[in-house]
Amino acid sequence: MKTKRFVVALIVLVFVVGSLFAQGQIDRKAVEVKVLAGVTGGKDEAENKLFEKAMERATGLTITWEKPPSGYDQVLMQKLGAGEAYDLIYLNQFQMYTLANQGALTDLTSRIAASRVYAENVDREELEKIQMNGRYYAGFNKLEVFPLVNVNKAITDKLGINLDTLNTLDDYYQMLRSVKNYMENVVGRKPYYPFFTYMPDIWDLQPWFSSVGLRRGVFKDASGKKYAPFVDPKAQPVWQWLAKLYREGLMDPASFTGKTGDMRNKMWQSQEIVMDVDWAAWTGLYNNNAITAGTYPHIVNIVGLPGTKSPQGTYLLEQGGASLWAIPSNAKHPDEAFKIIEYMATKEGGLLLSAGIEGYDYVVQNGKLAFTEVGLAHAKDHGAPFPISTQFDLGVLGTMNPGVLESVAIGKRADVEVAPMGYADGELDARKYYDIMSKWMTDCIMGKISADVAMREAANELRINKLID
Repeated sequence: MKTKRFVVALIVLVFVVGSLFAQGQIDRKAVEVKVLAGVTGGKDEAENKLFEKAMERATGLTITWEKPPSGYDQVLMQKLGAGEAYDLIYLNQFQMYTLANQGALTDLTSRIAASRVYAENVDREELEKIQMNGRYYAGFNKLEVFPLVNVNKAITDKLGINLDTLNTLDDYYQMLRSVKNYMENVVGRKPYYPFFTYMPDIWDLQPWFSSVGLRRGVFKDASGKKYAPFVDPKAQPVWQWLAKLYREGLMDPASFTGKTGDMRNKMWQSQEIVMDVDWAAWTGLYNNNAITAGTYPHIVNIVGLPGTKSPQGTYLLEQGGASLWAIPSNAKHPDEAFKIIEYMATKEGGLLLSAGIEGYDYVVQNGKLAFTEVGLAHAKDHGAPFPISTQFDLGVLGTMNPGVLESVAIGKRADVEVAPMGYADGELDARKYYDIMSKWMTDCIMGKISADVAMREAANELRINKLID
């Protein structure tokens, strides 16, 4: 009798559990996951809907993929400030620090540690770059690239310069002198300023400060004290080197007043410069533009270089601030949101975020991607031109811009260390740091004040503004 009652109870239990499980599945499908996206998604409102549907098919979720047409950072802060609830938000690394310090983000450390997807697809070194006090508050949107030295090899080849031998500040100085002499006295282009560096944000100086083993930004030492390496006494030789370039007409005066767009036009369109520092992706974009103009590779042939060797024999490059996805602390569906984070870290997710939507941006023919006219216009970039998944093969995207794969590969070399700018765990007011450094060091480079005075005054102002201790 007892056995009979036990069997009946077990049947009832199985029925109840099965019903609850089925109900849970129904509820899960009925859940609406609200996503606020920045660069990731469709290129316009119509395509964004197609992107949303593609993401739903891949994850089995019901998703609202909201992508403001412009002013994303402002929209993000306004919506969060108003208490509007989202399950997943796109943000940059500095925003992650700020919001995590405010308690506005969900701690994802245990989820990431337990994620098989992340274990199989995400490089641990990349994860370490987005740690905040040993914790994780976001997952990846894409693999970040880095600014490196870009040189027009079509010009240097005429002088027999071996770019592989450029490793020190003096190596680059001698190369620039040779190019200036050739362009002015042989080609007859006077004046010719071979190097452009964008000074307002001092963002492209890292390859030169590698020579003294220093990195841009503000960091904390073991005792928690904040310091800025670029005003350290060890930085002085680099500032003096830049001042020498300007003094000898090797640096374009437009470096202090122009925009990055001016720099890029001078590089590939008019060949008014032979060298700049720009994102690794721009190595390929320069060359692609030149192909369109019919000047590649005999007039324009841009190659990426790692810059200068540090005293330890490595090249120190600066990774762009990570593009991330975070789950707000008031999210209604954090489990479902994390499922989307995981999907974007897979090679399948990477294909959606790069190539775009199958049937719209591309079709598959004989096992290969054939891009539509729309897809070609979208340049294989729907938020992640370089997917974060280590399983993703960029070769599936077809022909890449000349030189871009070689530039991106520099970041994977054993003698290259790529790390983000120092944000002092989110305490740095980056805009104020840029303004102070640019003001004093521009005066130094232009010869108005000495390097030691400029560094001392910059350090004092950083300290007064509580950016360093």
